Amino acid sequence: MNGFDLIIQPDEDDPEAAEVLVDATIGSRNYRFLLDTGAAMTCISYDDYTSTFESVGARDTTAAFSKSSQELVVVPSITLGSLSRRNFMVARRPPHIQTGSNLIGMNLLKDHSLSFYFDKNRVEVDSKPGNETGNSSQELILGNKSHPNVNINFGELETRAVWDTGAGITVVDTRFINSHPAFFQEAGTSTGTDSTGAMSSTPMFVMQGATIGGRRFAPTKVAAIDLAPIITSTDIRMDLILGYNLIKEANWLFDFPRKKWSFLGS
Repeated sequence: MNGFDLIIQPDEDDPEAAEVLVDATIGSRNYRFLLDTGAAMTCISYDDYTSTFESVGARDTTAAFSKSSQELVVVPSITLGSLSRRNFMVARRPPHIQTGSNLIGMNLLKDHSLSFYFDKNRVEVDSKPGNETGNSSQELILGNKSHPNVNINFGELETRAVWDTGAGITVVDTRFINSHPAFFQEAGTSTGTDSTGAMSSTPMFVMQGATIGGRRFAPTKVAAIDLAPIITSTDIRMDLILGYNLIKEANWLFDFPRKKWSFLGS
């Protein structure tokens, strides 16, 4: 079957959180990447090999705690399991930024149907699993940067959330928590790191009563962050970023070309 393995790296400070990593190649070199459905573009760090790629432009990017500017370069090839592209444009971090992971973003993933089996730490590509569960073939809402969004319910209240393998823990907009305190219980503070490596201390809560696609999720630890800077860069209003500690509780099918998603059986 076509696909690739997931490497789950638990957070040293929070056992509920983890990074979802994959091994891929750029040209003939092996690199480890954070699999990041919350990133619009694949991003690489600056090193002796990637520094040889000529800049063809620049882009500004906004993360949870910071903003940054990155060069655009064309790599000779990138291969992740059965996914492979030649002469592929990616972002490259400046040489002075040594923090932050290489990222596999939506520009590499968005043309495929991906089955995420978190119980097996495996992603199958363009397969026909035939074992959808619950309310199958639900609408997948893709933003202008191809980020996958799903509807999430709290009782009769409905809002949207980005489904983000690049987030180790689920994040909720501070204003949403303040507006709907019945679904959130204070749980201290923690230090978080965004995709650029920037760090910040954030309030933590336990979120309860969340239902997605008709499936009720157990109480989940979440970080409270002002998501306004991220929201303003997208065309879809959302109040949550669903991170690894929630999405690992199910297996998911995301058919990006058809704009459909569903839960999968084991």
